[in-house]
Amino acid sequence: APKKIHVMIIDGFSNHAWENNTAYLKKILETSGKFEVSVSTCPNRETNEDEWNNWKPNFEAFPVVIQTCNNVFKEDKLNWPDRVKKSFEKYISEGGGLYVYHGGNNAFKNWPAYNQMIGLGWRSKDFGKAITVDKDEKINIVPKGEGENTGHGKRRDVLITRIGKHPIHIGMPKTWRAADLEVYRYARGPAENLQVLSFGSDEKTGLNFPLEWVVQFGKGKVYSSTYGHVWKDSIWPESIRCAAFQQTLFRVLQWLSGNEVANYVEADFPKSESPVLR
Repeated sequence: APKKIHVMIIDGFSNHAWENNTAYLKKILETSGKFEVSVSTCPNRETNEDEWNNWKPNFEAFPVVIQTCNNVFKEDKLNWPDRVKKSFEKYISEGGGLYVYHGGNNAFKNWPAYNQMIGLGWRSKDFGKAITVDKDEKINIVPKGEGENTGHGKRRDVLITRIGKHPIHIGMPKTWRAADLEVYRYARGPAENLQVLSFGSDEKTGLNFPLEWVVQFGKGKVYSSTYGHVWKDSIWPESIRCAAFQQTLFRVLQWLSGNEVANYVEADFPKSESPVLR
């Protein structure tokens, strides 16, 4: 059997149900037989300052990290210690792999290196550039200050269209329907060293916005998407049970960790008409 890929999940705070989210990710990844998962939870600074000060995730022990922390609207209360941020920057820039999971791209707006890593995030329109995709799959840059602040409409079953032939998508259909997905309109950031992998339509504006993108940060690789929403009190939501999300998750982690991407498309991978739930 192939050697399992070691994955670290970073959690500890979010406006989403992060405890359930971590449990679901761990279950899905380990049940696949392809991954071995560890979790490093950032302590609560307000109730456990000593533990927060001593928290030291061993990033270098893992080829890939899933970052789920989100401190949107609470930047003054929820954060990582500066030394952990520096360690994380070093880890990614020297070749580590980073999966920015769902609301993880809402986080750390005052951390310049993190903004470079994610390329686009949940930010105000004065923060940086945004990207739209036209019907011919041409990438258009929306300058800082134009358009809107980052936002999204209701979660829905979204038609995803992939661009190009990135290894993550090899063998997948040109389009597929994902369950219970948020389309982020006008995600903002430096948008440097960034490649858009897929897009979907925003109901409010009628424009196409990126749904998956990758960024080169030093020698490291970063993947972001809005797959995998887990809200308060939601038990095994459709967003997590979505077959498109689960197979994409496996492939992304293989690619980020430097392993060969399995190009086998599972029998239940959805087509364009409707999503498939597991």
